[in-house]
Amino acid sequence: MESASRNIRRKALQKIAALSATSCSTTFDSSDLERLCRGCSNDGRAKSKSNGYGKGDSMSKATSPMNIREFEVLLALCKAAPLLQTAHSAEKLVGQLSPYILEAHTQSFVPSPFFREIEPSPIESLSYHLTTALLSLGIYHDFLRDVVSQRLWTYLEHCSHAAEAMSSPSGVIVENGSSGEVEDAIHVATITISLLGFLDAAATYANFWSAPERLSLIERVKAIFSERFLVAVETAFSTIRNSHFQNNHVKEWKRYSRHYAAIGRPLGAMLLQRSYMWLLVAGSSLLVADISVLRGSDILDLLMSGTGITRPSSSHGEVDFATIETMADIAADEMSLLEDGADYLRLGSAWQQRLAFSVKAGALTSYLNCALLNEDAADADVLMTWLEDTLADSVQMADETLASVVLRSMALISKLSPGFAPNVSRLLPRFIVQGGPRGQTVCIASSCLAYVLQILSQDAVITTLYTLGNVLSSGVASAERALAGGITGDLLGVDGSANSAFYTGKHSTGSSISLTITGEEETSVVYGNVVQAICGIAKSCNDPKITALAQSMLLQKIDKVSRSIDARIITETTELALSGGPLEFRSLLKLYARISEEGVMKNNEILLAAVMKGRDYLSTTLHKESPLYDIYFEHLLETIISKGDVHQAQNNREADVEVAAREIAQLLQPLALLMSSNDLTSDDDLSEETLSLIRDAWFNIVVHGFATNTERGGRYLKELRLMAIHSKPLVAEQRGEQVESDIELNTVLRRGMSSEHELAQKKRLSLLLPSKSSQIYKLSYRKVIFLQAAYLVETLRADSGDCTKALTYFLEPSMRRGEMSTTMESITEGVMDAYLRKTLTGTNPSFSAPYVAKQLALIFSGCCFRIERVQQAAMLCADRIIHDVPSALCQTSSLFALLELLTLMWSSCLEAETDEYEWRSSFVSTRGKVSVQLSDDYSLRRRTLNNLYKKAKGWVTTVIDIAPLDVKGLLQTYLSEYDDDGAYGHISLGRSFATEMGALIPSTDQRLGAIDRHGDCNINTASDFVAQYTTRQEYRYAEALPDQDAEWLHFMQLDPRRGSIASKPEKDYEDANTVLAHLEARTLKHKYIPIGELRDILRRAAALLCRTKKDECGIVHHLVGIPFAIFTKQSIKLGISLWLGVINENPRMEPRIIMEVVQQWEATIQRRLGVFSSRFQHPDPFYVKEEFAPSDKAALLKRQQTAHNLLAPHMRLLQFLGSHFNATRLGSPHTEKVFIRLLTATLDGLKHSTGHPLAREIRFQIVFFGLRVLRHSIGIEFGTRCQLKDRLLSSALSWFSFPPQWSFGGNRLQLKAETRLLADVSTALHNVQMSADKSVPLLKTMQAKERLLQVLIQSEISRLAVWLYPVNNPQEGYLSNLGAKGAAEAALIGLMRTAWTVSPSLAIQLVTRFPSAQLHKEVRWLLLNFPDKAISEPEAIQVLLGETLPSDVSFQLKYLLYWAPVNPISAVTYFLPAYRNHPFILQYAMRALESHSVDVTFFYVPQIVQTLRYDALGYVERYIVETAQFSQLFAHQIIWNMKANAYKDDEAQIPDTIKPTLDKVMNRMIAAFSAVDRAFYEREFSFFDEVTNISGKLKPYIKSPKPEKKQKIEEELRKIKVEVGVYLPSNPDGVVIGIDRKSGKPLQSHAKAPYMATFRIKKNKGDIEGTDETLETNANGSVPQDSSIEVWQSAIFKVGDDCRQDVLALQMISAFRGIFNNVGLDVYVFPYRVTATAPGCGVIDVLPNSISRDMVGREAVNGLYDYFISKYGNEDSLQFQEARSNFVKSMAAYSVISFLLQFKDRHNGNIMIDDAGHILHIDFGFCFDIAPGGVKFERAPFKLTSEMMAVMGKSTEHQAFKWFEELCVKAFLASRQYTEKLSQLVLLMMDSGLPCFKPETVKHFKERFVLEKTEREAAEFMKTLIKRSYSSYSTGVYDQFQLLTNGIPY
Repeated sequence: MESASRNIRRKALQKIAALSATSCSTTFDSSDLERLCRGCSNDGRAKSKSNGYGKGDSMSKATSPMNIREFEVLLALCKAAPLLQTAHSAEKLVGQLSPYILEAHTQSFVPSPFFREIEPSPIESLSYHLTTALLSLGIYHDFLRDVVSQRLWTYLEHCSHAAEAMSSPSGVIVENGSSGEVEDAIHVATITISLLGFLDAAATYANFWSAPERLSLIERVKAIFSERFLVAVETAFSTIRNSHFQNNHVKEWKRYSRHYAAIGRPLGAMLLQRSYMWLLVAGSSLLVADISVLRGSDILDLLMSGTGITRPSSSHGEVDFATIETMADIAADEMSLLEDGADYLRLGSAWQQRLAFSVKAGALTSYLNCALLNEDAADADVLMTWLEDTLADSVQMADETLASVVLRSMALISKLSPGFAPNVSRLLPRFIVQGGPRGQTVCIASSCLAYVLQILSQDAVITTLYTLGNVLSSGVASAERALAGGITGDLLGVDGSANSAFYTGKHSTGSSISLTITGEEETSVVYGNVVQAICGIAKSCNDPKITALAQSMLLQKIDKVSRSIDARIITETTELALSGGPLEFRSLLKLYARISEEGVMKNNEILLAAVMKGRDYLSTTLHKESPLYDIYFEHLLETIISKGDVHQAQNNREADVEVAAREIAQLLQPLALLMSSNDLTSDDDLSEETLSLIRDAWFNIVVHGFATNTERGGRYLKELRLMAIHSKPLVAEQRGEQVESDIELNTVLRRGMSSEHELAQKKRLSLLLPSKSSQIYKLSYRKVIFLQAAYLVETLRADSGDCTKALTYFLEPSMRRGEMSTTMESITEGVMDAYLRKTLTGTNPSFSAPYVAKQLALIFSGCCFRIERVQQAAMLCADRIIHDVPSALCQTSSLFALLELLTLMWSSCLEAETDEYEWRSSFVSTRGKVSVQLSDDYSLRRRTLNNLYKKAKGWVTTVIDIAPLDVKGLLQTYLSEYDDDGAYGHISLGRSFATEMGALIPSTDQRLGAIDRHGDCNINTASDFVAQYTTRQEYRYAEALPDQDAEWLHFMQLDPRRGSIASKPEKDYEDANTVLAHLEARTLKHKYIPIGELRDILRRAAALLCRTKKDECGIVHHLVGIPFAIFTKQSIKLGISLWLGVINENPRMEPRIIMEVVQQWEATIQRRLGVFSSRFQHPDPFYVKEEFAPSDKAALLKRQQTAHNLLAPHMRLLQFLGSHFNATRLGSPHTEKVFIRLLTATLDGLKHSTGHPLAREIRFQIVFFGLRVLRHSIGIEFGTRCQLKDRLLSSALSWFSFPPQWSFGGNRLQLKAETRLLADVSTALHNVQMSADKSVPLLKTMQAKERLLQVLIQSEISRLAVWLYPVNNPQEGYLSNLGAKGAAEAALIGLMRTAWTVSPSLAIQLVTRFPSAQLHKEVRWLLLNFPDKAISEPEAIQVLLGETLPSDVSFQLKYLLYWAPVNPISAVTYFLPAYRNHPFILQYAMRALESHSVDVTFFYVPQIVQTLRYDALGYVERYIVETAQFSQLFAHQIIWNMKANAYKDDEAQIPDTIKPTLDKVMNRMIAAFSAVDRAFYEREFSFFDEVTNISGKLKPYIKSPKPEKKQKIEEELRKIKVEVGVYLPSNPDGVVIGIDRKSGKPLQSHAKAPYMATFRIKKNKGDIEGTDETLETNANGSVPQDSSIEVWQSAIFKVGDDCRQDVLALQMISAFRGIFNNVGLDVYVFPYRVTATAPGCGVIDVLPNSISRDMVGREAVNGLYDYFISKYGNEDSLQFQEARSNFVKSMAAYSVISFLLQFKDRHNGNIMIDDAGHILHIDFGFCFDIAPGGVKFERAPFKLTSEMMAVMGKSTEHQAFKWFEELCVKAFLASRQYTEKLSQLVLLMMDSGLPCFKPETVKHFKERFVLEKTEREAAEFMKTLIKRSYSSYSTGVYDQFQLLTNGIPY
């Protein structure tokens, strides 16, 4: 015990010293090091320091013996020396240690048993550590080198004097054993042992000295080791050993002597010689290699590998010859001494011999180093002679150290003097065969042999391999023959000299190696060596060919020699195979398989063990990165699977099964090792093939009777368990996504299917699951095997600590019902039994409660799985665990996981409300470390949540009953850590649940349970729970100031303790003011401040205000000002919580804070922030750039988020102000005035704000707030009240002066809130009636305004109700009883003037909201009489002018010169003849067009070109020419469009009447181009003509086969040169940078030659459409640099095909896309680009990653539904649900568009499906009023076939179909608002001669929008269209017609 504590003390001291040495902060004088130094210097020693060192005088250190304590401190200091950081400390330490080293050779020690633990002896340890410490200090601190050097020379000098004194003739000890002699002997022994320590340290740190210094050190030591001294040493130790004295000192020395002998270092001269020789090795090695490489390496290995052997840079230049020569001489002397066997070399014991060999090894190494440095200094021939002699002496070669040096030296000398190589290459094989080397020596010999052979040639390697191989030929006689005949001739030369000297005493024939074999054992040793040598040579050569040769040679020898050699070959070649290629590796594995089979058949245990050893070696050595790993892994699995796969007659089946089982057993251990050493559990990258192999291997293992309840299984349980841990479950994670069951198809499961076997397997499973035996006997054989395997794998896995994987099996479709399901449930119970059984024993730490809790957390995730069967199984498992191990739920990991899952599930259900039609599958909580993947079925989500909530309640109640305080403590912890932006509206179900559970009274609490209930009072422990929680918060957050930013620290030095703030109040408030002012300044400069930092500082400011008795205006100002300066949702939320805190804690602050808030609110109006922002636009879709691109949901979400971020701060503030107003009602009249002032300013500010649909809520919230203030304020006089109400009415009406808005995005909660809010405003209006004694004119207008507002509010509510409930009527009462349409209109006619007075825009928008002729007439009258009032309202012009120039309009037209511009398409309409070229109208149209950017008007190029037909006054021409000058892209599009419209036919034979005008305009444009523009135009058009002309060149090949056409296209594409800046007409926003020359592809067509090619296009990503910079900026506001992307774009080039109709259809689709985007509707269209470039010519963009529906049909997948299943998995799979959702969204948009534009010809050839599942329409040859071939039977409004219905859920009740209906209705409703503009797009094209137009086309088009119906009626109309479409069979008939005519399947 005592010694153990001593040991701890020693370690502690060393740790203290090390820590002190590495710490930079402390100085030496006050450090632990200094204290340690004091601990080892006592008075007696201190005096001797004065003269540095004493010459053995009486006062020297050595005379006072050292005690153990001093020794340990000294040791600690020495070990800390290399770690010292500072120069000062190093200097101090050198001073401390120096006196000790000087006398280390004479140091005595206080007798103490503790010194015995010091290895190998205190004397050597002291010298070694002191020398090491000083040398390392000298190396690391250059300035100390001289001091250290001088101390060490002095030490040697002392030793030298002492040695001389002892070895002088007078001092020689005679072994007669008198006491004086024993003392002298001990004196000599002390010096000797001290020198040993010194030499070992010097050898380790020899780099301290320079080369000349090292030489002088070596020479000085040599001088000390004179012959006399060495004799004296020997005599001294002999004296001590033989002494008969019994005193303690002598006994101790005898013990040393025995101890040194025991550790292989017998004390004597030879030990000194050895240390000296290795100093020489170190000295000479440092001349060859650098210290950095030498550290920890062997110089000979370094020399052989050639790494790091750079001649060290010596400060003294090149190493001088003399140094090398001296060292070589010393080594040579040593060799001659050893060889002469001088008198003091008494080679007695084996250890003595070993020391002598070690000395010899050192001498040889040193000599070799010298020879390598300079051959003149050390003669290689001499060295070779020594080496050959040593090699010939079997005794010496038996020493591994010496043998290793000799062999490597021979190799190196061969490299140095290649003349030696042939000789060495003959000597080494002989040594291997005849020298009987053992173990490691053979390895070294073979690698050295390989090294030498490589110097010679590859042939030499091969010959040697064959020679050695011949030795292995079987039988003793033939072995002799092989050696005699094989190793003769060229290979081992017959010069006699070397051979005859080789192995003296053995028979030699001179011309061959003979081998006298004395017995079986020796034979196998020789053969074993030969095998090892062959492999060693091959490995060292590292050449695949040599490896292959060696391997094949050895494998051929199997069965030829003996079993033990076979085994040796197997194990050796295994290692070899790892360095070979795949081919050799496979052949080895095949051999293994063969041998293993034979071994099993013949019961050959030796061979089986060898193969097992080989396989195990591979298993532990191969890693995933190795190319051989997969080969081996698959080989093992496939071998297991292949066993027993033979169908033979019944009778011998049992025997076969037995054999196969034994063969499988051979593979289990290697497989288990491979799987565990590569940790397959954590590998998620395993391929499906590998996983399937693992599954099949398990099935086969089970078929062959390995089970937990069979004897065979029991024997291999350990291996099977390892495999189970590292196998994935036998059902793939994706199983839930496949349709048919794997089990019935798997062939392995059929193995051994005989009736007996089936019965046996069923019986076996029934024994495991007795309760389910009746079901088991009903199952098929395959299912029984599968379930057996599942039971085996999962119980073994559970036994290792994981019981959760069993749930995965319920993903298998067949497990969801029937016997399989119940049996699997029973297996899961078995798995839980196994797990809980092991847990409840309580012996295994990895089954303790924390681990069980982690399992429970995973099972909780399973309770939320997207497949119900998995949920049920998981619930049962969770019940079991909580029942048996309730403490598992008292852990953070499980309880938090449960609470987080409740929150996640609640959020997932809420998403149905917050983002309609979009669903997220993946929900993750980093806090609870859980994630769940949910399906798109919201009803299932709600059920899951409900079940989980009920269960959770039960579970948590259970654990609260047993551990109330702990569980509630955990719940408090859970509540403490929260994320600011939690769930919607900061509702988090997990937190609510935690609060509810925290308040429970445990049923086990007898006291509280005994309280009687009174009435409905709910008694619980909430108060206690909250009190504890609050207290905990106090100390959780009692931290000091944040140290994120040093700027704050010198402002505010607060003590972390609460009390300190009150201690110096004045200063604190000043400091706080400074800090806050600084912070506000930073925010106003828009510097980023982390919210955490902000929170901390503002919290402290609030804390000061809570306690102050003064006004502290400054702090209040900043506390309110800073959140407003940042003005984000987060900052305002933080502000409100702090303001409320201060108001509630310190009520006298209330008026100040409210005043500040109101003042800051007013500042937001002036600064135009939030709802008052002028940037916050929501423009009409026809005023913005229309895109030809797929719908972009991400962009819409970004826009929605932007709006939300902008509005949220004011919303929050309004909630605060509203609440506070109600809380302070009937309080101070001053506060009331403040609110009135606030309202006045706000209502004025709202006049500037925009009509964004998301602003509806905040605007009406303000009005509602105003109405409440008005109702409850008492101190305001009547006049002010009237004014306020009038303002409120005007403000509310101002919303209706914007065009009617639906909503934006899919947030149903927002809409529900808005409809409720509108209803509340309506009620509030009734409650605030103004009555006066006498009639005031203001009152009358107010009443009219109020009536108008009530009508409008009711209309808005009814519109929103339709949007909220598009396909069914709402349930909410306030939404259903809305007034009739007629009554509203009647009321409005009387109120029209009122509306006009409020705002002409309001009056004009009334016509939009209520389409009635009467209203229209009324508004038009007002417009005719007061046109000047409405000039800011562009929509008024439509009302004023209509579709032709009316006769009653005259003087009003002059106002057009000032009127606000209309959208581009309406402007273009005014060029039509209907407006009779009236100059005012033309000028207005021109001005309107020019007011829009080219980006916007670019979209309307086809319409602009058409108006040239009527351009008598040249306005359009001027617009085109002027615009073309500053937009080249616009110019080019106009030119192509003009070319396409110049002729009426595709062949360009019949010119259109407009052609001369077009030519004229085109020429004017081209003439006006600048030189640069002209060059660009020519480049672009010549490039494009080249590309299009290919189509013309294909004409002659129309009848040719496809490959010929393809070849022609590729040939033409190769000729095209891509010029700089050219682009495809269909892709004006990207530049062509390359062509895929092999992409040419002819397309099928009867008489034309269209083709397809692919181009590399570089585009700018640009900003996502319509977003602005109002998103909250990120921390550093960084902007990505390069925003260009490169894409491949395929395009089709047509000649002789009019594309203009496609152009129009896609232009319309793009317009619809803009409309849908405008309401944030989540539907999908992809208006790809088509550009008509010449008569009958055009270029069409190809839709990426799409396949046409008829191609799907041709791929022999039945129907669209089957295609979806085969591509995305079954309906449970997330991919399928994702694809279905995409299908629905695109289906809805295209259905509505198909109906409105009347797309016909919708066969399967022109309906595409893209990779994501969207449906897309292409090819619009038949639309509006034209059908193919006059066919009339495509009667359905749009195509909705049964297969489409199948994809959308197969039933009209399915969620997917309901979404489809709702989206169709919404898309239709959103479009109706834009009927006029959409019809203008068509109207302008009417004269273009397109075949799709009839005179009535525009009229019919408008009629399809059913504008006469109300919104609800229009919704019903759309529903009936859907119903008609899916009940109609005509589309099916049309598909059959297409099949017959064009061969397109349906």
